[in-house]
Amino acid sequence: MKELIERLKKKDEAALKEVMSMFKHQVFNYLNLMLGNSELAEELTQDTFVKVYFKVGSMKTEYLKAWIFKIATNLARSEFRKRKIKKLLSLSDVNDIHYSYEPNMENAIALDQMLSALPEKYRIPVIMKDIDEFSFEEMAAILKKPVGTVKSLVFRGHQQMKNLYGPQPALQNGGIYG
Repeated sequence: MKELIERLKKKDEAALKEVMSMFKHQVFNYLNLMLGNSELAEELTQDTFVKVYFKVGSMKTEYLKAWIFKIATNLARSEFRKRKIKKLLSLSDVNDIHYSYEPNMENAIALDQMLSALPEKYRIPVIMKDIDEFSFEEMAAILKKPVGTVKSLVFRGHQQMKNLYGPQPALQNGGIYG
């Protein structure tokens, strides 16, 4: 990975293409879940890799994936501020969702709705932990918060989902909140 980072720092376009092929789907899925808008997620995914290319010289970590997701997170936060995105649905619209994990479009929409009901400060850590399967250490680096704080945010996000939707079967590999 260090060699790849060095090639990126030398503005090697083949290295950028390699990095994009490694992470573009993960970044897109992450942004799409956060924003609930695939067109915007695609645009911000492109913006993420443009920033990777031009900002790699200022990279202060050896964790390329964490650094890329930090850029994506910051772009999404900027988008939230710009557009002042509100909750997409009222809580009464989503309280009746009975969700069990089966990979189909209906469940993906239900998951999007459930996550959109969480405040951003909990939504981002829950997505990072339960969907993107980041370690707490990686999340701490991306979010610039202590590991204990990140654990607390994930726990509180899970608690809010339990409070909003009651006991539900796990949503993904042991789950969004389980």
